[in-house]
Amino acid sequence: MFSLKLFKLTCKTLSTSAIALLLSASPIYAQQRAWTGVCVGSADSDVATIQGLECLIANVFTVIITLIGVAAFVMFVVGSLTWLTAGGNSNNMEKAKKSFTYAVVGIVVALSAFIIINLIASFTGVNIIRNFSIPTS
Repeated sequence: MFSLKLFKLTCKTLSTSAIALLLSASPIYAQQRAWTGVCVGSADSDVATIQGLECLIANVFTVIITLIGVAAFVMFVVGSLTWLTAGGNSNNMEKAKKSFTYAVVGIVVALSAFIIINLIASFTGVNIIRNFSIPTS
């Protein structure tokens, strides 16, 4: 019974610390150098262009890749917490195992898609992810 109390206290302490860390304010500094990349806008162009669409799609690819990593991390955390709190219950243990399995399968599928796209890009000479552009003619 003592270990259960200690476990609950540890969980409360870690949760409170994590929430305090996430909610704490940190200074954000303005960017000081000019952007040098594919998606650079000029100061006098307020009109949406095709280049804006290219930048949007390239940025969506970047965000999706990041979200896949975050989702896998969350699935691992959920699976590990389910595993820790299972208490020998076989149903909860199976849920935790499935969570781990789905996280690994998701990472493998995402990385495979990225590798296949880059493999096709290397064979054809067209780099879709890094230099996305819409044909103009």
